[in-house]
Amino acid sequence: MACSDQKKTVDAEPEAKAEKPATKSFQLGGTDKADTLFFSLERTPCFGTCKAYRINVYRSGYATFDGRSNVEKEGAHDGRVSPEIMDDLLQEAVRIKFFDLQDKYDGPVTDLPSSIIHVVANGKDKKVIGRVGTPENFKSFVTKAEEWLYPLPWKPVAKSE
Repeated sequence: MACSDQKKTVDAEPEAKAEKPATKSFQLGGTDKADTLFFSLERTPCFGTCKAYRINVYRSGYATFDGRSNVEKEGAHDGRVSPEIMDDLLQEAVRIKFFDLQDKYDGPVTDLPSSIIHVVANGKDKKVIGRVGTPENFKSFVTKAEEWLYPLPWKPVAKSE
């Protein structure tokens, strides 16, 4: 997968959306940072300047950003994800039949980054690793998730001494 520098700001006026069925994906869990994982997006390094980071979103909306390389914010950060974005993530997973995808799309190539999405919702727990031969619907999901989550107002987490 090629590196993507597309961004969507969360401060922009939301677009009008078609009516969609309500989900219960984030009604479980509490406000504690230790509540269970709902969604994770990870981009791995390449031999070039691809962004490498991991974003974890928990059921309460608490989220973490671990910037690894070629990102504006390196290191540990945290933030909040709105219920609307969480719902959008789950609706997109359902739309593309994420839980029916293969677990891994890969091949004998070394200089390509992987995109990894992990979703825990609706009684299912699925992680998909995409690097080579990844279907377009998965690539599109990665792009949308990155547009919704990457530009959040992440705050640095103080290192404990």
